[in-house]
Amino acid sequence: MADYGTIEELLEGERDKSVHIECRRDATDRAVRFIHRTYANRRCAFYVETDKGFDRDTVHSYLRFFARIAGGTITAEETIAHFGLKDVARTTVKNLSAEQRALMNFARMSLFEPEVVFCERPLVDISPDMRSLVQAWLGQVVESGGIVITCGEPLREALLMPGSAFYEEDGRFYQAQTDDDEEDSVEYAGDEVHVFKVVAKSGDATLLFDPREVDFVESVNRANFVSVRGELYPVQMTLDELEAELERYGFFRCHRSYIVNVQKVAKVERFTRNSFNLTLADAARTSIPLAKGRAEEMRERYGWR
Repeated sequence: MADYGTIEELLEGERDKSVHIECRRDATDRAVRFIHRTYANRRCAFYVETDKGFDRDTVHSYLRFFARIAGGTITAEETIAHFGLKDVARTTVKNLSAEQRALMNFARMSLFEPEVVFCERPLVDISPDMRSLVQAWLGQVVESGGIVITCGEPLREALLMPGSAFYEEDGRFYQAQTDDDEEDSVEYAGDEVHVFKVVAKSGDATLLFDPREVDFVESVNRANFVSVRGELYPVQMTLDELEAELERYGFFRCHRSYIVNVQKVAKVERFTRNSFNLTLADAARTSIPLAKGRAEEMRERYGWR
């Protein structure tokens, strides 16, 4: 898997590709400058955390202003409808919620029909209900031949994006492994009695979870965690070991870095030919990446059509 010494090396090495990077703020700032230089001759759209709009504008007037600047085929009214902003179209920007401001910024970017999109922490303020709108639009950019680059999101969010995910560790940038073609399927026989507890740590305490309590297992920056009732607990077992034990309890290895409790899956979504995710029925409606190589296997195994 690829690794790079600086974010500039990463973006140069992955030039003209969609990449999503878990990184610190200083790396994000350098990424913005690099993209401005590298893609200066292409239609670019940027959304960084300091983009808050003009307080005294309404959503409608703000987007009409940028529609005139863009001079494209998309109207302010169309993008207001697409991003679910009709109810606040006449609301002043200063009175918007954080999510509404974020959606307004995505609407602004869409007016330019960009070839290159850069977003800093694009999903941080987006609720599970509205996330599919954002991911669908980003997927459309990629499907039409564009590039999407994001920085600052946790690796789990980066893996949901169309393209390759990277993470920063000790000043270097490593590509997250997503190719699970070499994974061997786990076979077991019968309904024999089998007792298994997921052993995790919480401070000095050792916790023993019933597998049915676990929503998913994830591997982040070479450490493994189980998610139980919205909390992540470190575990010592490898993902391969956990997969072998948990498959009999209805878990599925949906990605090289994730094992999901299929009973907790509420929705399967596809945003591009190669971009899938699972939405869980937990309180946070967590999104989990589904590797394209595992999507068909999951449909076949569980009879989903």
